[in-house]
Formats: sequence, structure tokens, C-alpha cells
Amino acid sequence: MWLIDEMLPPTTAEELNALGHDAIGVAAVGLAGADDESVYAEALKQSRVVVTENFSDFAAIAAHRLANDYPCTPVVLVRKADHPQKGALAHHLARHLHHWATQNPTPYPGPHWP
Repeated sequence: MWLIDEMLPPTTAEELNALGHDAIGVAAVGLAGADDESVYAEALKQSRVVVTENFSDFAAIAAHRLANDYPCTPVVLVRKADHPQKGALAHHLARHLHHWATQNPTPYPGPHWP
């Protein structure tokens, strides 16, 4: 189950769903423009893996939660620059995440670089 951060194309969720995943974008759950703590809290609430390009903020949230024995969820950190642009980002990113998920069916809580 994926929660796609708003800095990534919302169609990434559609592409993941077409590959058999359960994915939604933050706007679909009313979190467009929300702070990162709220996005993380929603991911925890729904038992979703956060997918984001915002390494510094989400890694810090996860580190703080892990250090304090708070509930934590996996965060997959991606770089848009590592994928083709010009409208193909969602397609390629979804396939990259799909491949990563098959290799990591039960990811540990905290940050991941696929």
C-alpha cells in the first residue's frame, strides 16, 4: 500500500494500481499542501508506505520516530531526476516501485532508497 507525496505525479498511483498495488496520492486523502508530519501520520493510519522526493524532512521524521520507539512506517525516497521526464515519469516510477516492492515484500520501518 503506497501513499504518493504531492511532489510526484499523482498518476503514479494510477500506474501502481494498474500493476496490482493499492496506491493513492496525498490529494486523494485531502492532504494537498499539508505538512510532512500530517502526510506521515496518514500513512501510519492507513498502513501505507510513503513515496517522496523529500529526503531531508521524511528521513528526519522517521529517525525521530524510530529513536523514540514511536510507530513508524517505511518511506521510499526517490529522485525524479533518476527517471525519464516529459510525461513518462509516473510510468517509469511506478514500474521502479513495483520492482522494488517485489524485492522487498515486507520493508522495515524507516527510509529506503530503491
